Amino acid sequence: MKVVILSILVVLFATQALVAQEQEAITIDKISVIGQKRTRIAVIFRELPIKVGDTILLANLSEKIAEAERQLMNTNLFSKAAVTYKDWEGATQKVHLQVEVAENWYIYPVPTFDLADRNFNVWWKEQNRSLQRVNIGLEVNHLNFTGWGDKLEVGFEYGYTRSYKGSYKIPYINKKQTLGLAASLNYSRNREVNYATVNNKQEFYRDESRFLRRKYHFEGSLNWRPEIYATHTFGLEFHQEWVDPIIIQEFNPEYFGDNKNEINFFRLLYRFSYDFRDNRAYPWSGYTYGAEVIKDGVGIFRDRSALTLDLFGSKFWPVGKRWSFGAIAGGKYSFIRQPQAYRYNRALGFGRSRLSGYELYLLDGLDAAYLRKSVRFNIWKGNITFGKWVFLESFRELPFHFNLSMSSDIGYANSPFNTQPNPLNNQLLWGGGIGIDLVFYYDFVLRLQYSGNKIGDRGFFLDFELGI
Repeated sequence: MKVVILSILVVLFATQALVAQEQEAITIDKISVIGQKRTRIAVIFRELPIKVGDTILLANLSEKIAEAERQLMNTNLFSKAAVTYKDWEGATQKVHLQVEVAENWYIYPVPTFDLADRNFNVWWKEQNRSLQRVNIGLEVNHLNFTGWGDKLEVGFEYGYTRSYKGSYKIPYINKKQTLGLAASLNYSRNREVNYATVNNKQEFYRDESRFLRRKYHFEGSLNWRPEIYATHTFGLEFHQEWVDPIIIQEFNPEYFGDNKNEINFFRLLYRFSYDFRDNRAYPWSGYTYGAEVIKDGVGIFRDRSALTLDLFGSKFWPVGKRWSFGAIAGGKYSFIRQPQAYRYNRALGFGRSRLSGYELYLLDGLDAAYLRKSVRFNIWKGNITFGKWVFLESFRELPFHFNLSMSSDIGYANSPFNTQPNPLNNQLLWGGGIGIDLVFYYDFVLRLQYSGNKIGDRGFFLDFELGI
């Protein structure tokens, strides 16, 4: 009996000691930064979820430090970010943290090679790898122009599209670092126009002797970021677009609607996003969600009238060290229930609304919904060190991940005013596949996937993303 009582007392004392240790807290007494050269210290502190004076439970400290490193990397300002303990006073439980960063190379004056089509697979399989559908130019990106995390971009392209563009974005304009501004201006013209969608494929008309399309686009926005992960954007845009009268007269009188060959309108938008992913280019854990409300047709120009709501969200669950499950959902709803101009009536097939197995198809419509599910297994990850063979310090180490991925997607596009034979509209679609994902330098993703869909298509598809 005494042995039983003694055993119970030992277990109780051990449990109390463990609970006390978990509830024991430390205080952040100081945070110092090393390694930064151009980036302002205030920018680094703004991204940290840990502040001087914070009291943190020991049980949560490692998670907070990992969160801080992840957030610094997601700024795209650094190729490396590590938070370590510099000093720890045991008597007072005051901790001095040290943030060590390696800055990215910020100036990218590189030649560009872009495809005019929606994705690589359309260009490769349907456009027969035509060099007429390629844009070549020069783009200069400065990702940290003044050290405040601002981005300056200028560039031009010749080829399928002749375009000139410039943009500037500064994330902080006030002392609290909650407000930012952005502006961009684009001009482009083409000798070819996508005038309709038939059998869920884009139809084109081309004339080598003259330009058939001209477009101006200006955008200005105010960004409000009251906390690290939440961002509100208020934007005003002006769109002016012209097409040759032959497009309206012989191919599609509803290209801009009402037999017009030119359109001018202002756009108001509000966008909210909350992003708590470990890697925005290729998430392994975390979540994001948001919404966007767009009103086309305000002010003096009323060539277009539309009001749409876009919703999106994603969640990623890591299982062990090698597995991750993911789900991405989104949708679009049009509040103005009337026929829209073909030029702006997109539902599925552009941007994040793509479906596995339907890379070659486009769905127009007023409304859309999709759900993309994935399972990924990490086969191999590591770093390749180039040493002094690479003269830029930011590129001397190549971190990479080599993953096996499987996907299963569903989607639906509602097109109540469909005037062309597009059989994939107004029906539930399914597609999926298995592939290999390669992730380099934290934000470059190359994906090769074998996909299929409900109408019997099968094949290999290539996709790549660069998150600079």
